[in-house]
This record gives sequence, structure tokens and C-alpha cells, in this order.
Amino acid sequence: MKNRILLFLSLIVSYSTMAQEIPEKDIFTATIRYHYGIILPHHKSISYLVNDQISGIEFNLGIIPNQNKNWGSLYKQPEFGLGIYHTSLGNDKILGKATAIYPYVNFPLIKKNRWDFNLQLGFGLAYTKKHFDPVENYTNLAIGSKFNAFFKLMASTSYNFHPRWSMNGGIGFFHISNGAISIPNKGLNAVTSNFGLSYYLNGNKPKYKSIQLKNYKLDDEFSIIWNNGVKQTEVKDEHKYYKTGLSFTYLKGINAKQKIGLGIDLFYDESANRGKWNFDPKTDFKNRFSQAIFISHELFLHKFSIVANIGAYTIYETKPEKPVYLRVGLKYGINKHFLASLCLKAHMGKADYIEWGIGYRIKTKKNEKQ
Repeated sequence: MKNRILLFLSLIVSYSTMAQEIPEKDIFTATIRYHYGIILPHHKSISYLVNDQISGIEFNLGIIPNQNKNWGSLYKQPEFGLGIYHTSLGNDKILGKATAIYPYVNFPLIKKNRWDFNLQLGFGLAYTKKHFDPVENYTNLAIGSKFNAFFKLMASTSYNFHPRWSMNGGIGFFHISNGAISIPNKGLNAVTSNFGLSYYLNGNKPKYKSIQLKNYKLDDEFSIIWNNGVKQTEVKDEHKYYKTGLSFTYLKGINAKQKIGLGIDLFYDESANRGKWNFDPKTDFKNRFSQAIFISHELFLHKFSIVANIGAYTIYETKPEKPVYLRVGLKYGINKHFLASLCLKAHMGKADYIEWGIGYRIKTKKNEKQ
């Protein structure tokens, strides 16, 4: 009897040791939401077109990284995933409906045992069947192409009423436009309220443990990126003009999440100083060239970073639409040195063009833990 008791106790100890050695697993999630809201009339032509509220269905499939990944714990274990969003646009006859697919990241700003407060960012591609057509749909001045950029921002709260189920609700915003690839391109902005359900597919909701990296900074770096894009300037001029440029940036790590820096942009724009509808002759190189300086901020999430730049033109022959421009988008680290980027360049509220970039970076200073 004594031997049996000892054997039983040893099995319990062995099982406990094995359980502690098993690493925590990534948790997969599925979420469905219903959205109801309005199109924001940022232009008179949009006010004229919109005649109804909007409603939509969203589905997210995501993954919450386990706590052995420090970059995940640093952001309170954010959820990464892929989303699909199908929505009306306020006028089924002229604007139709949109279907978007996009990667997203869901940041937990506040995380408790049963409830969270989250901020979700998503950026992807939207398909709109009813776009501008000079014969069949000439009143649609909002969207000029079938395929468009889609941006989503949502603040929400969720409550776990069961270890593997949670309910959520919040307020969301989305923007659809094509980045001036086709004209017209006034774009559509919408705000919605939403509610939904989430299910943890392969386990209970993970428990969060905070980590301390107060004295750790990301490494300083220098990068050069070659950007490319196309744009249309007038409805009556169907030609797509090529735009390209080089972006030189020096970034300094300020903490474990962020870098700030300064940079120089060199732009070449085929559409510069062309006159109305391409009737003017081609201009020379100096009229297509401009140079600018900018300040940059990047928020890093493992191999990705969220980019926000604000710049001002300093050298040019053709006067820009605005003296100041904005650039927002994403970068992805392919490996130690090479990176890819996708950004939207805009003159304040008006899109200039979508930049597709490939770049090279080197670390100029390695910031060690103090």
C-alpha cells in the first residue's frame, strides 16, 4: 500500500513538472460583428448621393501570441489576423456595396480578467462594383475604380461571459478611396456602432502577464526606400502618370516600441506642370523634380511597423498643391536589411498617390539593456 501511495505521488509530481515545461500556446480566435451607421458627407457631392444609413457584417480570424514572445507581451498580447467586411454605402443604386479584405491588429489598451478595452487598426483592399462610369454611373463622384484602399479604425470593449466566449461592442470608422489612381476619388468615410461575439478556437482566453522593458530601446537605424506609384489627374485625361522617389530616413529608438527620426524625400512626378487634360507638351526633368524634408514616427510590432510622416517641400520648380504633405502606412522587415512598404501620400485631406516601396536599412547603433 505504501509503495502504491509513493508511486501515485511521484506520478503527480512528474505530471506537474511536465505541465510547467509545456510552453504556452498561441490562441486562435473567430469574431463576427454587425455594423450600423452613416456615411460622413465631407463634400457636397457626397451629401447629394447618400440617402440612407449603412449596415454591414464583419468577420475576423485572428491569433493571440503566447506570452513566451516578448514583443507580444509588450503590447499586452495583441490579436493579429485577417478580416472581411461587407457593407452598404448609403445608396445601393449609385454607390452600391463594398467588400473589403484586410490584415488587422487589435491592441488591448486595458486588459482585465473578464473585460478588455481595445483599439483595432486594419488596412487592405476593397472591391466596389458600382464605381464612376462616364455613361452608366456618371453621378458617382466618390469612387472612380473597382479596387480601392480600405482603412479601418475601431474602439471596442469586450466581456468574457465564458472562458471561450466573449461579447463585444464599440464604435468604428472606415475610409474607402483609391489613392488618386483613378479620378474621381473623393472617397467615402463612415462611422458605425457595432456589436458581436468572439470565440477562442483552441483554448480559453489567455491570461496576461506584464513585462518590464523600461530601460530597453530599439536600435537606431538608417534606411533608403525606393517608392513607386501611379495617379490620374483629371476625369477627361485617362492617362496614368508615373510617380517615383527616394526616401532617406534616420530613426532613433526611444523605447521598446517606438522610433522617431528625420528624413529627406526626392520626388519625380510625370504629372507635374502638365496643364489641363494633358494638352500641354511634356515638361523637362527639373519641372517634375522636387525635394522635401520630413519628421517620422514608427510604432514597431515584431516585423511590422506603422509609419506616420509629416513633410514640407523645400526645392521645386512646379509649385505643389500644398506646401505640406502626410505619409501613413506600413513597413515590413523581410530580413535583417531588406524591407517592403505600402503607404499613402496625401496633401492634407486629398490623396496624392499610393506608394509601393522596397528598401534597405542598416543599424547604426545597438541599444543594449541598461
